[in-house]
Amino acid sequence: MENIPYWKKSICYAYKSDIGMRRSNNQDSYGFRIARTLQQWLTRGHLFVVADGMGAHAAGEVASKMAVDIVMQSYLKRTNETPVKALEHAIMDAHNRIRERSRREDVFHDMGTTCDAFALTPQGIIIAHVGDSRVYRIRTNRIEQMTFDHSLVWEICELSKLPYDCPPSHIPKNQITRSLGPIENLQVDIEGPHQIMVGDIFLSCSDGLTGQVKDYEIGEIVTVFPPDLAAETLINITNLRGGPDNTTIVIVQTTRDDATEQEVDEGMKMPTQSKILICVTIILTTIFLTASFLGNFILGGVFGFVAAVVAVWFFVSAKSYLFGNATFVNTEIHGKAPYTSSFCQPEEKLTNSLAQMLAEVKQAINSKSIKISSKEANNTEQKAILALKNKNYADAIRNYAMSINLLMRELKKI
Repeated sequence: MENIPYWKKSICYAYKSDIGMRRSNNQDSYGFRIARTLQQWLTRGHLFVVADGMGAHAAGEVASKMAVDIVMQSYLKRTNETPVKALEHAIMDAHNRIRERSRREDVFHDMGTTCDAFALTPQGIIIAHVGDSRVYRIRTNRIEQMTFDHSLVWEICELSKLPYDCPPSHIPKNQITRSLGPIENLQVDIEGPHQIMVGDIFLSCSDGLTGQVKDYEIGEIVTVFPPDLAAETLINITNLRGGPDNTTIVIVQTTRDDATEQEVDEGMKMPTQSKILICVTIILTTIFLTASFLGNFILGGVFGFVAAVVAVWFFVSAKSYLFGNATFVNTEIHGKAPYTSSFCQPEEKLTNSLAQMLAEVKQAINSKSIKISSKEANNTEQKAILALKNKNYADAIRNYAMSINLLMRELKKI
């Protein structure tokens, strides 16, 4: 069996991006970097990025992809900065590169993108945010929005001291006030680091999801499903409600507590390369001292120089094992999250909505005389009906949603 490092076993995650029902191309992008080594885990953690592009033709698609790629590259390269500063500066790097390309190529003039990047680190979750894409935290039957929408409606709510989740209906909801690219002096919002608890679920998404699915519905779906099925279900619900926009979802769930003492010991073992380098350094140093003692200063100088080079190589390759992570400890909490909070324990309201949605899908299939294999979907629906009768809403939601998913999978094969 593969020996998976403890920092990788602590999460499970899934991602899905869909063009929607009315768009000709997908201008959303996403990416992630899971720590490959102990040093990366201690200093950078796991990184996830979602971007929603804006611009004519392919400009939005280019902007969002640039944002994701540059943020991931820049964040990992900024090893001399704290994770907070590295994430903030990585988004600024993406912003500057997008602006530069926009000025250089007319076809990409004024292209822009939102960007949400969050890192799960030993100190907690750190979020860097621009635009109206969102990051949520689902914990103990509550879904909390951890980012502030940079939109006209939220800015007015902020100035008017109104609740963000109950804005005046007359304010346009699709006007964003901040994005990578068009704005010269960009300000990046930072949230955290916030403590991570076992069972926490973090969801980042473009506004294609939040425009069609309410917060409590998102929370109830991710509560009853593992990340992969939750992402599939949310995409299907979005599209069945019209799917007017691209939708991208990244879901990460924490599955275990801190590493055991044995796992930490295993992770902290010095790599074979470093062991070889220290042995070579000792041998070269011995030759240098011996040659110098015997008066052969030329030979001694040569071996002394080589020993110094190998010693530097050793310290660079083994610095995380020698010095750990103390440089990046940061207790300052940034931002004001959470901005909204909704109860999301599975209840009858969403159950009935999914039952109605399933009935409409079946009716549409029958009206068009589409022949699909629906035996499994029918069996799952019967389980949902029984669960609803017994008021087991979690099982009812799970089975109604799975029945929808099964039918949608068959429809996509046609």
